[in-house]
Amino acid sequence: MSEQQWTDHPRLGAWLAEQEAAFGQWAASHPGDWDFSTASVDALERAVRADFAACTWEDVRAAQHTPRLTAPAWYLGEVCVRAGAVWKVNPASDFSAWDGPFVGVPGDPMENPDHEELYEDDDYYPAAVPVPELRDMFLKDPPWRLRDVVAEFEEWAGGGEG
Repeated sequence: MSEQQWTDHPRLGAWLAEQEAAFGQWAASHPGDWDFSTASVDALERAVRADFAACTWEDVRAAQHTPRLTAPAWYLGEVCVRAGAVWKVNPASDFSAWDGPFVGVPGDPMENPDHEELYEDDDYYPAAVPVPELRDMFLKDPPWRLRDVVAEFEEWAGGGEG
């Protein structure tokens, strides 16, 4: 499969446009400096944690397909894009069980049907699915931070891959 099928899929384009619009509304009720910087991810984490402070993880999971979680997930993905990632979706996936698109690095062998043969033992290509990253951050213990998701792309783009 070509890179274009993974990055230019109609379902991906529709989701990104919908979430970008929803983020404007989300940001209006979450004042902050939403400048797509790594530092802004700390504010994003605080805002999402505050939104779900009185909720159980099951409540967070129930909201995973709503703008309450998908709009800030879009923002997280966009910060990753600025750190070297690209938005992708597996065009062969079953969209009925879709957790949303993911961010990964350009040219990841995963997109090739023979990807297992293309990886070397020490190859590392960061990837993240923003909606589950936000949903599951409530299950992770410190010192993990949401900014760790972005840091993987920054490290990879800076030559720290492998």
